[in-house]
Amino acid sequence: MCAIYGIIGKINQNLINDISKKQLYRGPDKQNSYESIDKLAILGNNRLAVIDKENGHQPMTSEDGRYTIVFNGCIYNFLEIKNYLENKNIIFKTNSDTEVLLNAYIFFGEIIFNYLDGMWSVAIYDSLKKKCVLSRDYVGQKPLYYSLQNEYLLFSSELTGLFQDKNIDKSICEVNLQKYFAYSFVPAPKTIFKNIFQLKPGELIEINASTLRLKKKQYWDLADGPDFNIFNKPNSNFEFNKYFDEIIKKFTIADKKIAISLSAGLDSNIIFNSLINQKFNPLSFSLGFENSSYDETHNVINNNKEFKKNITLADTKTLNTKFLEISKLINEPNGDSSLLPTYIIFNKIKNHTNVCLGGDGGDESFYGYITFDALIIASKLKSLFPNKILDILSKFFQINDSSENYLSNKKKIKKFFGSLNLEYKYLLPSWMSGLNVNDLSEKFKKKIHLEDLYDETDIIFNKNFSLLKSAQLYYFKYYLPMVLAKVDQASMFNSVESRAPFLSKKVINFSLSQQDSTLYSIFKNKKFLKKTYKNILPNNIIKNKKHGFAFPIHTILKNQKLIRDLLNTNLIQNEKFFEKKYNEYLKNQNDNSQYLWNELILNLSLNNLRVV
Repeated sequence: MCAIYGIIGKINQNLINDISKKQLYRGPDKQNSYESIDKLAILGNNRLAVIDKENGHQPMTSEDGRYTIVFNGCIYNFLEIKNYLENKNIIFKTNSDTEVLLNAYIFFGEIIFNYLDGMWSVAIYDSLKKKCVLSRDYVGQKPLYYSLQNEYLLFSSELTGLFQDKNIDKSICEVNLQKYFAYSFVPAPKTIFKNIFQLKPGELIEINASTLRLKKKQYWDLADGPDFNIFNKPNSNFEFNKYFDEIIKKFTIADKKIAISLSAGLDSNIIFNSLINQKFNPLSFSLGFENSSYDETHNVINNNKEFKKNITLADTKTLNTKFLEISKLINEPNGDSSLLPTYIIFNKIKNHTNVCLGGDGGDESFYGYITFDALIIASKLKSLFPNKILDILSKFFQINDSSENYLSNKKKIKKFFGSLNLEYKYLLPSWMSGLNVNDLSEKFKKKIHLEDLYDETDIIFNKNFSLLKSAQLYYFKYYLPMVLAKVDQASMFNSVESRAPFLSKKVINFSLSQQDSTLYSIFKNKKFLKKTYKNILPNNIIKNKKHGFAFPIHTILKNQKLIRDLLNTNLIQNEKFFEKKYNEYLKNQNDNSQYLWNELILNLSLNNLRVV
């Protein structure tokens, strides 16, 4: 896990040094850069050493001097690829996955990105052809931003890296800002800025260093189905738990002992159980809260009682103190409020190790969200009632939902019926949004249309997919990237590498190749996983209801002194709208917490990026 950054088209060592300094927490072990002989490229790397600390230094150059790589992430099937290349008489000098990726790119070419099982953002410069290839992993676990200037292209793992360039255009794109308040993040390739972009998950960009022409390619789109190949073959006759054990084993390759972020949920307990059974004896870390509706630690304590667990209670003081810490670090608008508890967990882990496993991706691959049920119920109601009746229901259920408890029934009812009259392709994003389209129109002082706001969803809901498969792809493309960006920030702020076994390419390929009925039944979320592990895990884990990693957000948002001290009112678009929503929230008239959190995080990001 590292920071990567570079300039294609010219050399500027001072700028590279400034970018490096801004991202030291992403790679505290070593900072280095490479300048091409042709003076058309400079690549930089801040390294967090997880595999082969002594020899895996970057930038890494091929034996013949032609190719140079900077790489952020981890390739879990690197030993398999290395063995294949060694049989082709390719010699390796290190035990690092970086060297394997470099040699595999030289041997296979761009198809190598289809062969990888892992998470990555990578830049490879070819000094002979004078081109640079940028690539991002298939679900977007590792970030990569870029901006094309008149004489060069600049790329970086973080926005704050790009903003070290005094020439960077800081203009905000209002359309993308609308998307931020709709999705709680901005889907790639967009950002909130007009001339700054990010690689899409599964995308490869080739840059001609002489002309700065860009050639883009989607090497894998999950909407196209599973990507089986010589290193990711289909396996139709197997026991999933044993198959997953083998995946877990690859995810444990590291120089230090493995930790796990452990909740009372099914996904992290499947990983935890596999680690214990394979004698890895992981360090486990869990977080509890004073508000019992958010706290799951009693279930964590009761399971595997013989195994020692590190459990932290985040009281109001801790939450406020830690939020002040991250308020100075946040540099990317991301409305996933679990950033704070996730940061606290990694803050504990960093004192013991620099690599951790987590359960991200299980809900997407195995239909774990309650909104899968809501979508099926909505389809039944839509088939029974005309839109006029649904419009009436939508207005009737605009009830007060000011409860401070976790996902109260009132909140669920209001969200569900409030969007029931919309087309299928708008249901999920509307349920997840902090503001409805009328609120957004008021905030931005112009009429906003759903078809413009959520135009991305047309791609998956207009294809010949089942309703559930479309929903699964929606979560992979327009929700999971927000979660992964949050995990990347929280872990990197603490110099810890976070790994998600449920996002192994083998697991995603398996999921995408299954019928809906194999993975899901109404009110039986994660049907396949529960059936597979019912005789392996404790019964209370199997029967536990889905509980997201949320925290009592009111402890932050209702701390008016904290909020007023942190907010830069010059950066709030439509301050009148903000004050209206904030006062409703403070008076318990409406739960506007998601919108308020989005506004707060955007404000902190812009302030830290010095956007004025």
